[in-house]
Amino acid sequence: MLPSERHAIILREVKTQPAVSIRMLTEKLGVTRETVRKDIEQLAGENKLSKVRGGATQILTREPEVSTRLATNPIGKAKIAKHILGKIPNGASIIVDNGSTTFAVARLLREFRTDLIVHTNDLRIAELLGPVSREITVLGGRLDVAENATFGLDAMEQLARYRAEFALISTGGLVARALFTDFSRDAADLRHLMLQQAEQPFILADSSKFDVVGHVVMRPLPARTVVVVDTEPPVEITAAMSDQGIVFETA
Repeated sequence: MLPSERHAIILREVKTQPAVSIRMLTEKLGVTRETVRKDIEQLAGENKLSKVRGGATQILTREPEVSTRLATNPIGKAKIAKHILGKIPNGASIIVDNGSTTFAVARLLREFRTDLIVHTNDLRIAELLGPVSREITVLGGRLDVAENATFGLDAMEQLARYRAEFALISTGGLVARALFTDFSRDAADLRHLMLQQAEQPFILADSSKFDVVGHVVMRPLPARTVVVVDTEPPVEITAAMSDQGIVFETA
């Protein structure tokens, strides 16, 4: 079998499932593990897939629907939400972006906190936190109807006028090769600014985001950023974060 034929099969397998293992590919292709590793390395170098421990994953260009994300790993997201709740006192000022894990945090804040000052681009989170907020600002901008959230230059210009004690930010994916990735330039840029505008920024990444690769790489994180996960990431991701001095906490 020619290398081009193997590559076509590998890419087809990666597109039909979240991740493929080297073992599965060696059996399907009838070649050695070393051959599969070299094929994956070449395809990763061409940005056609992402190399992960023991296999490969696809590089996604679209994030799953909101309803799908809300139903994915609810236990892990609840653990992260409880962990974050312990860090945010009554009366705190927070920046919250749109996401399924940040929504889980917002539900706990609604139940257990009062007198908040909130800046968010997520219309659902704004509605949820309204009753327990002293002040709530919904960032203006282009409305993404599917996400029920605002993005774009107008949202960023408005956000730049505010500072907050905490930022609670989602990520599209977390992978060793690129670390934090997203599915649109607008989302990645807004999230980066949210991190910059907070005294203590948090990135919330449940384990369903591990080894997921969006096609937009986020810019380097502010030095004070803490990443909160529900379970320890794969060793390659942990090592990559350590190399960049990124602190993470396991809920």
